[in-house]
Amino acid sequence: MTVTHNGKQYTTKKLNDNEWQLTSVSNPRDKLTLNRWQMHVADLLVQVEGKQ
Repeated sequence: MTVTHNGKQYTTKKLNDNEWQLTSVSNPRDKLTLNRWQMHVADLLVQVEGKQ
């Protein structure tokens, strides 16, 4: 799945029930690992889970 955060596009990969890895579309070496709370604060949790 592709999400947009701070004007950049990332593909998401769920690592486990609590963590996601975001990989930049434009620069695949640029990776972030966020836990569930960080995803919620960044307003990305709704995008990856499709829930509100």
